[in-house]
Amino acid sequence: MKKLTLKLSLPLLMGLSSTLAFATENGADSFALGAEGMMAGALPPPGVYLLTYYQNYHASQMDNGPPNFHLDVNAIIPRLVWMTEQNYLGGQLGFYAAQPFVDLRLSAAGMSDQNSALGDLIVGSMLGWHSGNHHWIGAIEGVVATGKYDTPTATQPVVANIGKNYNTIRPIIAYTYAPANGLDISTKLSYSFNDENDDTHYQSGEYFAGDYSVGYKLTEHVKVAVEGYAFKQTKSDKLRDENIGMRGQVLAVGPALQYQDKNWSIEAKYLKETKVENRPEGHTSYLKFVWAF
Repeated sequence: MKKLTLKLSLPLLMGLSSTLAFATENGADSFALGAEGMMAGALPPPGVYLLTYYQNYHASQMDNGPPNFHLDVNAIIPRLVWMTEQNYLGGQLGFYAAQPFVDLRLSAAGMSDQNSALGDLIVGSMLGWHSGNHHWIGAIEGVVATGKYDTPTATQPVVANIGKNYNTIRPIIAYTYAPANGLDISTKLSYSFNDENDDTHYQSGEYFAGDYSVGYKLTEHVKVAVEGYAFKQTKSDKLRDENIGMRGQVLAVGPALQYQDKNWSIEAKYLKETKVENRPEGHTSYLKFVWAF
């Protein structure tokens, strides 16, 4: 039996391996599903900003997957943003970098593994535009295979890999409509192109992913929202350049709450997954802290 890499679709940069195959290698993708919400399309004024995300993801089943499946992920993802005073094409220029720290615990089909390490580095550049109540962002992002990765073996077919061992290029657009009445409608959309994992000769298919948020400002400091994410794989995975026909999808929804004051804000959310195909099915919780220096 050919050894394939099982990729778990997680909102973070991670991977794991098994003797079974599912959509995207190890079922994982490198887009942080659900991380963005309120005001996702509005870039801040020039300056330096620290965004810190804490995420817990839990799944106890996998669609079309192995028996006795269980996955727990805890991650802290600091993201440094630098908004310059430069403008191009009418948009404000900015840069960012994010470095996840991930603890991953996996069990499937009677096998298990655990790992804690740095994930893959994310770097990007972006332009932001503002027009009245409308805000837009255009960005290009790269995910660099810097995270810890071990090739699965016959004696250890399940490996809780934090790194993916392949690179990703991702164009991104985001939009926010925020009128004075307190409404906040926001979305962030992306499309990912992955290269091949040189160790497994597995290439994860291209996919669309996006976050969405519909919120309302209750007071000067407090917002509530319904938020979520969607993932849809548009191209099948390949093994040694042969199409193996696996595609994943998921939709998630849940409540969110934000508190904002002067130069900082904190947002909490809980999102439950549904409409899952060829991926883990679970729930995720986020805390997002933003600090302006």
